[in-house]
Amino acid sequence: MERSRIRDYFQQDLSQNETITPKQRSILQASLDLFAEKGFDQTSTSDIAQRAGVAEGTVYRRYKTKAALRDAILAPIAAHIVPILASDFSEDKLRQRYPSLQAFVTAIFTDRVAFAKANVKELKVIFEMAAFDAERREQLLSQIAPKMVKQMGSVINQLKADHLIVDWPNDLILQSLLSQLFGYLARLMLELPGTEIEREQAYLITVMTKILTPGEHDQITGQ
Repeated sequence: MERSRIRDYFQQDLSQNETITPKQRSILQASLDLFAEKGFDQTSTSDIAQRAGVAEGTVYRRYKTKAALRDAILAPIAAHIVPILASDFSEDKLRQRYPSLQAFVTAIFTDRVAFAKANVKELKVIFEMAAFDAERREQLLSQIAPKMVKQMGSVINQLKADHLIVDWPNDLILQSLLSQLFGYLARLMLELPGTEIEREQAYLITVMTKILTPGEHDQITGQ
């Protein structure tokens, strides 16, 4: 079964938002589509108005600047859509018993990277908004972690029972994984110079496996 795309989630979220008008829905949907197709800087309010089927003055009345449009797009994505996408793992990832910590970390990374590649244009919009903004990045991560804890909790607990992963709170384990994954996907989406996709993915999997392997550092103590 084909996964829903980010655009579809966004369209559904807009249709269920009773606080905005039909014209606002058209403007926001057109903005996301154009930002994904052309990039934020290359998209004009005239482009947005034409795609939305409204006058350019209507765009300015609703949203004073492109930055306001960007924030209006990011708000529902951060609050409702990213958490769904982050925890939308295939069922086989949740049912299986992992023989090693590296197998678990590899499954997390490869599953989310595959999803990212299938939704690359829309994700570029999100990463361009959040990759270099610590506050937005933390907002996204804070929304993602609880969903993943709920969905992946039983898998992590089994790894703990098998003494394959550090005995940290599940949310901290996932937060550690997400921080590394977010940085990797940002480089992938933004096509930063020097990015060697396969090599960096293998490196990060190795690093996270070492960090989460039980040992002297697996007990967190207060000062």
